[in-house]
Amino acid sequence: MVSYMWRDKTNPPDSSNNSSYKATDYISFELATGTDDNAHIHQSEFKIVTAIADNEKPNAKLNELQDTQVDSISLTITGSIENQQTDGDANAVVQKVKEWMCDKKTKIVGSPSNTTPTLPKGRFGLKLSDFSSFNVYPKATLGYMIQDWTWVRDGDTPGKTSFIATLRLNGDIGAEDSTYVWATEVT
Repeated sequence: MVSYMWRDKTNPPDSSNNSSYKATDYISFELATGTDDNAHIHQSEFKIVTAIADNEKPNAKLNELQDTQVDSISLTITGSIENQQTDGDANAVVQKVKEWMCDKKTKIVGSPSNTTPTLPKGRFGLKLSDFSSFNVYPKATLGYMIQDWTWVRDGDTPGKTSFIATLRLNGDIGAEDSTYVWATEVT
């Protein structure tokens, strides 16, 4: 099974729909080690934080708490890439991440269309083939932004470079009666 992180298109690269909606700027992750792919996901952490307001009551026993809804949804991915020194292999992944981190995290297009969308909430999509609950296909109202990406060169694992990437969800997550499904392909 293969998972993907991509930017600037509404559908993942393995989409069965019209190719003009498919991502072309992406990283693919094989979920099992020992395969021919260069990138692997070892662990994913999903965190939903709610904003609870604390209304102080000096003369009462407990402060009143107020639910002010979702504060943030973040995802931390831990993985590794093979540390090959040839063009087109793992170094291409490092270069791509450098570009992604230095470029703007949103995309505003003067004349948006289905094939060139405006993505003001976040230009990154994520498809985890083994855990789809936090998959997001970016659109005008919803998208991921990459908050940080850390590379770790471990001395105990020659030939590999580990990484920790944090993505934050931005936009309209849906109403209370919603199914909260954020991975809908454009057809």
